[in-house]
Amino acid sequence: MIVVTVGTQFFDELVEEVDRLVARGVITDHVWAQVGLTRKPPQHIEHVAFDRNLTDRAQQASLIITHAGTGSLCEFIRLGRPMIAVVNATKADNHQLEFMKELSRVYDFCWIESPKDLEQALPHARPAKPFGPSTVTELARDIRAALLSG
Repeated sequence: MIVVTVGTQFFDELVEEVDRLVARGVITDHVWAQVGLTRKPPQHIEHVAFDRNLTDRAQQASLIITHAGTGSLCEFIRLGRPMIAVVNATKADNHQLEFMKELSRVYDFCWIESPKDLEQALPHARPAKPFGPSTVTELARDIRAALLSG
């Protein structure tokens, strides 16, 4: 099962791209999505607006496709599941892009700048791994350092 999450707001472009890839047969696994406040519900994937058990679902996922929000990233890095983080460029000052650049220097994970890059990124999904001496328990410190260095 592939788990997709856009957080608590909306990221219609990501939901639409995953739905399109399922419709085209590029993604053949069952997809379950937490779509937040999406304005256009998907047609080809199972979805809910919000789910308090998102972490439980993500623990069982063969792949997590997530928006690049700090809370989601912290949780999914900790889980150690294959993932692809997708930047939502509509967020204030495109801060997610800068955050991804910094965080990916510490934790080796697949991330993309746009949902349009998802199809090409699928073969590169992998669990996040620290490049250096960091461990997942040091994630908060690493995120703080990344934010302060920007």
